Amino acid sequence: MHIIMAMDIKEANLVFHDETSREYDKKWAIRFDADMAEFVLSKFELGLRGPFPRDVRIMEIGCGTGYAMLNLGLAGVLDEAWGCDISQGMLDVCRDNAKDLGIKVHLQQADAEHLPYEDECFDLVIGHAVLHHLPDLDASFREIQRVLKAGGRCVVAGEPTVVGHRLARVAKAIASFAIKCYARLGGRLGKKRITLRRYDASGSPEDHELQELEFMVDIHNFRPRQLCDMARRAGFSMVRFESEELISSFIGWMIRTVEGSVSEENISDRWRWGAYNTYKRVRRWDQKLYPYLPRGWFYNLIVYLEK
Repeated sequence: MHIIMAMDIKEANLVFHDETSREYDKKWAIRFDADMAEFVLSKFELGLRGPFPRDVRIMEIGCGTGYAMLNLGLAGVLDEAWGCDISQGMLDVCRDNAKDLGIKVHLQQADAEHLPYEDECFDLVIGHAVLHHLPDLDASFREIQRVLKAGGRCVVAGEPTVVGHRLARVAKAIASFAIKCYARLGGRLGKKRITLRRYDASGSPEDHELQELEFMVDIHNFRPRQLCDMARRAGFSMVRFESEELISSFIGWMIRTVEGSVSEENISDRWRWGAYNTYKRVRRWDQKLYPYLPRGWFYNLIVYLEK
């Protein structure tokens, strides 16, 4: 691995995602099943403010391991998709996942500022949790606008808001403090006494470099209206945003912090299932609160663009 200080953001993204690609789905609890497919579809239909289009040519920018496009395939709204990512490791995992699921994909390695597609060749561009990794958002928006057909649309979900990011930091701090105190008191999780993971100098240099890279590659938190103004400068005729996850995001980050703090033996299947169902129940509360609260308070930003 290269010396981190010598890396630019693009290289950091490439190295980090290549190195973590094989464990990425497990780390973020990414699944490909009917439940997750419905969950992913709901995000994009919120951004579209209507049903997901059928029989259109779709490309995913920053497709990663296929979380968005492949779950949309399982939801029955696409049979074939194009995708690109800066990380070949991620594309390899995505290709394996697609083969297992029987979904046809066309994948290419590329960064978002130089998309390897002709002008006006897609009806819909999608993305999930990609914009906050991109160093040049203006150039990336211009490229998305270029490859869309006239009347084409773009929906990118899963982008962190400024307020949501601040709340996530509070959630992580509370969960980290609480699980450490509980462990010192001899607490149990997964029917076993809690054993905290050790993150110290005894770890390998590669592990420490990956931790540093993870901080490097998350480079943006968004104020929704500023991001929309940026998209308008790129030439989009209609720009709007939605958002999701307020209380559920807070709970979700607490759960992730606990899972990252304790040993793998403490994280049983029962714990994972219970944590996920708790998150889903709280997410329904967020959906009821959504019409009454400022959209900028919610963690995940969904931006809709139209050419």
